[in-house]
Amino acid sequence: MIVRGKKRDILSSPDALARWWEEACKYHPDSNVVKGAGEPVTWDTDLLDAMKMVRMALRTLSAHVVEQHAVYEGDLEPLNEVLALGYPSLEGTGQGTMISVIRLRDAKIGAVLLPIVLFALRLFTEADWQRLYKCKNDRCVLFFYDTTKSGTRHWCSLGCMNRSRSIQHYRRTIEEKLLPIDLVNPGNPARPD
Repeated sequence: MIVRGKKRDILSSPDALARWWEEACKYHPDSNVVKGAGEPVTWDTDLLDAMKMVRMALRTLSAHVVEQHAVYEGDLEPLNEVLALGYPSLEGTGQGTMISVIRLRDAKIGAVLLPIVLFALRLFTEADWQRLYKCKNDRCVLFFYDTTKSGTRHWCSLGCMNRSRSIQHYRRTIEEKLLPIDLVNPGNPARPD
């Protein structure tokens, strides 16, 4: 995120990553599609570095899609490495039916990274790429998927929209104050042609 004009990484420590993951799971309870994580997640610098690598790969891929550039095999490698941490399997339910689940080969980092990359897999293979945007707020670094009916959203959130419009209003106000005064009509600022 950008705070006071400077980029600030909210994933600055393993503890920050654990807090972010806890919040993400609250908003996306279906992120628990991965089975076999038997042991609790170890929130360490290895996992943090792996998460940052996945985040960078997703950012690069999103930028290529939004800017309509070609996607290269090298851009996909970090995500494919994470996808290789799991495999699809069937699991019986209590009602006698079956469901598809993803089982982990490496529970140490797969329990966190794999659900994120699985969502990205669905986004990049099943969703309409025309609805993936970069937030129009110059001070925001986020990409978002527009789920509105019209598909014309420009900002990742209402807060970003309000900040962006506030900045635009401030800039227009400053520009108007800096315009030279019309000497014939002193009440009207002179507008350049």
